[in-house]
Amino acid sequence: MILGAAVILFYSIFAAEFEEGYEKIVTNLTGIGIMLALGAQLLTQAKNISDRNEKRSRFFLDSCVEAYEEARKLLQDGNNERSKWIAAGRALIHAKKLASNVSVDTHLRVLKLHQLKYRGYFHGALDKKMAAFFYGAKDDSVPVDEAAKLSTAKEMEGGTLYTSTLKYLEERSLRAVWEAAQWPDDYQELLERGFSDQERGRLMVLYPGLYDFLEHKRHFHSASGELFPRNDAQ
Repeated sequence: MILGAAVILFYSIFAAEFEEGYEKIVTNLTGIGIMLALGAQLLTQAKNISDRNEKRSRFFLDSCVEAYEEARKLLQDGNNERSKWIAAGRALIHAKKLASNVSVDTHLRVLKLHQLKYRGYFHGALDKKMAAFFYGAKDDSVPVDEAAKLSTAKEMEGGTLYTSTLKYLEERSLRAVWEAAQWPDDYQELLERGFSDQERGRLMVLYPGLYDFLEHKRHFHSASGELFPRNDAQ
């Protein structure tokens, strides 16, 4: 619009000088003004839409991080309480849905950074746990059969006898935590490359230990506790 108005103004001046006289400028001023006003309005609307999208994306980003943090707090002490794991699983499902609505590129990068951090937390919640742990056993070193029996054993609470209490962790909540601990299928490695030969030369002076490590790896590789020379070492 603004460019079109400028073209019309230039044409009007050109025509005024060579063809129709300066009255042509006055004739086109109204049209130019309308086009400029419409152009300015379109720019304003585009900015408003961009601002709304940014605010919306920011809201979903912040809400998603809050949901991740809520789940982390529920599991941070290493407990195997059924109710807490269910609550954490629900929070993670909310986080997943909120994350799908983050749309601004910079917000997506921040989201991926947060997911990288929380992925480690939820991996730790599942890692190196015995089967009895997931049955809700206070001592997860007990045999799994015994833990399974205890997970539904009778229990006295507040003077009331409960014939069956569920202590084992709900599988759906376990899957939600497991999913949060996984690398996404479309993950792209951000680490671009190793050291160039020129960069290795600088390491020799500044970081000699790192240089020695890289040189050793260049000439040898370790497998099954044994060291083997590399045939392709240069």
